[in-house]
Amino acid sequence: MHPHIEVNLGGLRMKNPVTVASGTFGYGEEYDRYFDIAHLGALTTKSLTLAPRKGNPAPRIVETPAGMLNAIGLQNAGIEAYLAHNAPFLRSKAVPIIANVYGCSADEYAELAERLEAADGADAIEVNLSCPNVHDARTTRGPALVAQAPEKVEAFTRTVRSATTLPVIV
Repeated sequence: MHPHIEVNLGGLRMKNPVTVASGTFGYGEEYDRYFDIAHLGALTTKSLTLAPRKGNPAPRIVETPAGMLNAIGLQNAGIEAYLAHNAPFLRSKAVPIIANVYGCSADEYAELAERLEAADGADAIEVNLSCPNVHDARTTRGPALVAQAPEKVEAFTRTVRSATTLPVIV
């Protein structure tokens, strides 16, 4: 007998409640040779941006007595590379895709959500408003992270929500 462990996360149907945190699992291919990612309830991608990002210079990971610190800087190849290479692989695994997105403005987040939905590159959108490890988080968008200003969180979330019919996670 198999227990019923299917969940509905804001409209995203998952066969089980197990997913991975953004950034820890890349885009799935990196770990699929060790673990069949089709067994996950969903896969949350590494953050995606409109343009490719090199990320922060080394050192980006430092061991501490209590664990580790990281400042990767949202390194990624950009939305076009994701849609051309990563999304087809994930679709072949039949695992729901939660695409984590990052932009310098609410409109960039909305464009990412629109493009992901139009290209069938995601089943849900996770809006990254709180990465402190990128320079533009404190310059382009103001002195504080969007996540530190409730009115900005609301405005960004409304903009993304109006751009897609996919479930939105903040």
